[in-house]
Amino acid sequence: MDIIDKVAVVSGGGSGIGRATVLALVERGASVVVADVDEAAGQRTVDLVAGRKGTAVFARCDVTEIDDLSRTFAFAIERFGQLDVAFNNAGVGGEDLFADDPGDWKRVIDIDLTAVIDATRIAVREMERTGRGGVVINTASLIGLGPMADAPVYAAAKAGVVNFSRSLAYLKEESCIRVNAICPELVDTPMAHGLGEERLEDLRAADEILPPEEIAAGVVELIEDDSRAGAVMRITIRDGRGYVPT
Repeated sequence: MDIIDKVAVVSGGGSGIGRATVLALVERGASVVVADVDEAAGQRTVDLVAGRKGTAVFARCDVTEIDDLSRTFAFAIERFGQLDVAFNNAGVGGEDLFADDPGDWKRVIDIDLTAVIDATRIAVREMERTGRGGVVINTASLIGLGPMADAPVYAAAKAGVVNFSRSLAYLKEESCIRVNAICPELVDTPMAHGLGEERLEDLRAADEILPPEEIAAGVVELIEDDSRAGAVMRITIRDGRGYVPT
């Protein structure tokens, strides 16, 4: 898919991977709906786009609320007349989530897995309705490809995103809609700030943490490569971007 003149919705677009992807898409000529629960952060992204003479608008969206998701995708079509790309990127992290309090781990499942399923479902229905086809990309994690004792629920959620996305490969033939997933290693985003600034500075100095722009480049690749459907892109510090065998 050629990105120029396309319309994208990017959740979690107020910072990190989401913001980097919004900027990358705008640079290639897309119009973007920046969806985020953080209004101030989302507006900062829109302001950055305006400073680059691009087109982006903000939509407040709590991805755990079906009505918010539906309104956001409908807004994209109402504002720009089409929907071509959905980047379901909003997420939360955590450490030891194998906890007795269900509130601690259900939130991770709600945001990192259930919301991705809901957003994909809504985006696909909108794309089918318009008959233009499209691309959906879901943010998983390298942790979704293997176990993580320190964060078993997070690992489970991300593994779910991987196999959910893979399972929708058939939509390419059925509706000209390609659903793919990205699995990055540790990325320098606000989510990583829990490591502490001193640890982050050490990781940056040693080139042991990915810049969000590298993930944005992977998203662009998945959009532009029409052969990719049900694909899982692995993005690591040592090996860069590559695809996990199906």
